[in-house]
Amino acid sequence: MDINVELLLGTKVRDVDGTGVGRIEEFHVQRDESSCRVDAYLIGASAVIERLSAWTLVRPIKKLLHSRKLLTVYEVPWQDMDLSDPLHPKLRTAKHDLRHVK
Repeated sequence: MDINVELLLGTKVRDVDGTGVGRIEEFHVQRDESSCRVDAYLIGASAVIERLSAWTLVRPIKKLLHSRKLLTVYEVPWQDMDLSDPLHPKLRTAKHDLRHVK
């Protein structure tokens, strides 16, 4: 299935039970000569903090949010994402089964 992934950024994601998980904030991709394939999605209200944490000024904010258990970012393998309706992505697993990103 070919989808313009940039259109998925910021899209709300629900799990298999209909529970809100967060928004798609980033993609991990594999690139070859003729295409790019998504390996995983970073999902969560604070996935953007994870992405920006490479900047020195954001690291203390990330540590504070993490220490207060407010930093919730999930890495979802491509095969666990149902994009049959790209406007309403849905996970094939439950939220409690997702892997947290450090």
